[in-house]
Amino acid sequence: MKINFILYTIISSVLIFSCTNQNSFSKEEMEKAKSEIKKTDSLFCVYSIENGFAIALVAFADSEVIKLNDGENPVYGIEKLIEKSAGKENGESVISWKPIKVDVGLSGDLGYSFGNWEYKTPTENGDTTYYGNYFTEWKKQKDGSWKYVLDGGNNTPKPE
Repeated sequence: MKINFILYTIISSVLIFSCTNQNSFSKEEMEKAKSEIKKTDSLFCVYSIENGFAIALVAFADSEVIKLNDGENPVYGIEKLIEKSAGKENGESVISWKPIKVDVGLSGDLGYSFGNWEYKTPTENGDTTYYGNYFTEWKKQKDGSWKYVLDGGNNTPKPE
């Protein structure tokens, strides 16, 4: 029994190690991918501020996008996202965000960003600001760019 356990442990370790090595990138490649995702996420925010959130959502989406919406069913696919975004031009309300954590999977073609968002909208008594967190999953495209495949967030109290 003890030999079987040791043999099982050795074989499992070899299999895990060999699979990980075949699919993983070097530390430099991983850091480069993280940097690319962080830069893309930041450009996504700037584009949203300049052109409106609905337009930015479409511009940075992968064709197989899933967009989670508070109190609504998810939107599946770029065509449905385009439909949902139609007619929602940039108004006086502005959403901005900043990634605080970015990571990449071992394959190097999927990663995520997590951060805080802030939504300012004019009201009768001046601007009202809402706060929240977001999670965005990114997929590397054939041309080397990154597009998001899953996006969603939630409301939170004002950050400390």
